[in-house]
Amino acid sequence: MERPIFKPVGTPVEELDTPALVVDLNILEKNIGLLSAYLQRSGPAAAKLRPHVESHRCPAIARKQLVAAGTVGGICVSTVGQAEVFAEHGFTDMLVANEIIPAQKIRRLCTLARQASITVAVDQVQNVQDLSDAAGLHGVAVQVVVDIHTSGNGCGVEPGQPALDLARMVQQAPHLEFAGLMSREGPIEGIQQVLDTRDLLEQAGLAVRMVCVGASYDYEVACHLTGVTEVLAETYALMDARYQQSRPQLTPAASVMATVTSRPEPGTAIVDAGQKAVGIDTGLPLVRDLPGVTAVALSAEHGRLQLSEAVESRVALGDKVWLTPWDIGTCANLYDYMHAVRDGRLEAVWAVAARGRYR
Repeated sequence: MERPIFKPVGTPVEELDTPALVVDLNILEKNIGLLSAYLQRSGPAAAKLRPHVESHRCPAIARKQLVAAGTVGGICVSTVGQAEVFAEHGFTDMLVANEIIPAQKIRRLCTLARQASITVAVDQVQNVQDLSDAAGLHGVAVQVVVDIHTSGNGCGVEPGQPALDLARMVQQAPHLEFAGLMSREGPIEGIQQVLDTRDLLEQAGLAVRMVCVGASYDYEVACHLTGVTEVLAETYALMDARYQQSRPQLTPAASVMATVTSRPEPGTAIVDAGQKAVGIDTGLPLVRDLPGVTAVALSAEHGRLQLSEAVESRVALGDKVWLTPWDIGTCANLYDYMHAVRDGRLEAVWAVAARGRYR
């Protein structure tokens, strides 16, 4: 476990030990407020937001998301382990947007359903039976959404009649409650397949209470489609370099602050943040506030920066460099804590409590 060197509230951000995952509270709150204001302007008929906490895994951020207007009052997680952590922190309405298959995980899910409202996705007949049997043994009722496969190689039952058949099985299962439909698909064509399936189910007499679709990159589209009830936006709060390409109105609120530890040759600087501090799975970070400086490689513990001639003389040993992660989800999962900063000074240290909860 990470053992950070804690500094008192009010400490200037540059005095934090590096590498440090730092969240700018002004930007974070602006991002959250932007989506909240948009949903409020969209009117009562628009879908509401169910924040997907996978990208930050931090209860403190999730609380800020739920306080904002326009949410359903609950969150979305990816694993039972994440749901357990957020339940420990007082969250009582959670959608596990995934299929939960092994018996031991199903038992944990049913135990959790004793203290929180739990909804889980299914796409297989056997899983429906296993969930119902376990819920009966634990004396709980588990809410279920049918996961619709609309494109790509992800999970889900095919839209239309296959989804209707599975939904009927859920409704008939003695210890399950059919809640509705879910899809990981964002483009409008995929969402429309889910909505067409919703119509088919309702024509067959099944009440569809939830239709969960969409993401940070298409919330404007998803929330206005008739029949969509929940948008599962994920990255919008912290943002990252990747998503900002399609969401320029949102600003990355999280950066890794690093220190220049070497100037081995002209045009090159080495910082103390590498793969273990930033993540590199989907792309290199961007260097913030230093035009002409580019991150070109990350080793385990170090980052190599390329300096243009114009900025060469401005980068010295001990200088702080800010790296915007390409994928904030990968980056946040590397830390036990993130530093919440306002106007350049430390305001709080937040636990990334669901870090590493893959199971």
